[in-house]
Amino acid sequence: MKEALLLIAHGSRVPAANRDLHEMVRRVREQRDGWIVEPAFLEGTSPSIPEGIAACVRQGAKRVAVIPFFLLPGGHVSDDLPAFVEAARREHPGVEFRMGRPLGGHERVRQLLWEQICELDHE
Repeated sequence: MKEALLLIAHGSRVPAANRDLHEMVRRVREQRDGWIVEPAFLEGTSPSIPEGIAACVRQGAKRVAVIPFFLLPGGHVSDDLPAFVEAARREHPGVEFRMGRPLGGHERVRQLLWEQICELDHE
């Protein structure tokens, strides 16, 4: 079954603000040989989320993991992204869509934050 990862960030009209996601996509593509890996943005730039989903499906994806490149589960992650995923399920009934958690929910992110706090104590 052909797998795809759709990495989604908020997006900005400022190109430099979007580079991190594009760099992450590049790195994941290098590590996931044979997987489809595409970027998408909620707003402010392209590709949009529907465009990113379409790119995955066009390349033959039968399973798409939607990965929010967001720190916390605010309204975008809790409401907007699930709505896009549900619309994609209706539009592409032969494709399985799964949604990951925002980054802030992972223990490694909490550890990284703690390390940064500790570094401030030593400055």
